[in-house]
Amino acid sequence: MGYGTFETTHKNILESGKMMFLKNGYERTNVRDLCKAAGITHGSFYRHFESKEALFGALVQPAVDGFYKLYRSSEEMCFDKIEIAQVKDVWEISDANLCNVVKLIYKNLDSFKLLLKCSDGTRYSSFLDDIVNLEVQNNIKMLRILHEQGISVHDLSEHEFRMLTYAYLSCIFEEAMRDGSEEETLAYVHTVVDFFNAGWQKVLGL
Repeated sequence: MGYGTFETTHKNILESGKMMFLKNGYERTNVRDLCKAAGITHGSFYRHFESKEALFGALVQPAVDGFYKLYRSSEEMCFDKIEIAQVKDVWEISDANLCNVVKLIYKNLDSFKLLLKCSDGTRYSSFLDDIVNLEVQNNIKMLRILHEQGISVHDLSEHEFRMLTYAYLSCIFEEAMRDGSEEETLAYVHTVVDFFNAGWQKVLGL
């Protein structure tokens, strides 16, 4: 009986926290209001979470982990193709992976809204920038490998990679955040992928 009560309260805090963070953002939400919304005392809150940020982390970390799991899988497959000089296959992998990312977003839509819209003041506020930085470094690594293989490819500066990557990822995330259906978003993503894939190959001279 006691365990069930703890579990019920825990879920209630998570739901109340999610609702308040989505409504007010992280910085404008305080523990007092969280407790009031959940119908609990301060002491009860701190038996479940050591801080407001710990609560926020519990709401978003599974989505972050899921995203990076997909990213690492795609990263490995892309570099396998590059190592054997099947460069254009990389964009087919990216297309398939982005479809999986969209599906992940829709399974965790509130968590991604928290990450992208409500995370100022937390360590998650750089979520999109962190992804962009990782992708930029992988693109620079890709160019180095292609040069080592003797494949003719145009060099881009780190700034150019960052600008294009940010535009690309922003399109994907912003579409998912506008509350359209998953099917609509997937169709939109295919259009964006086709556009950017052609653009990437053009500017890289592939």
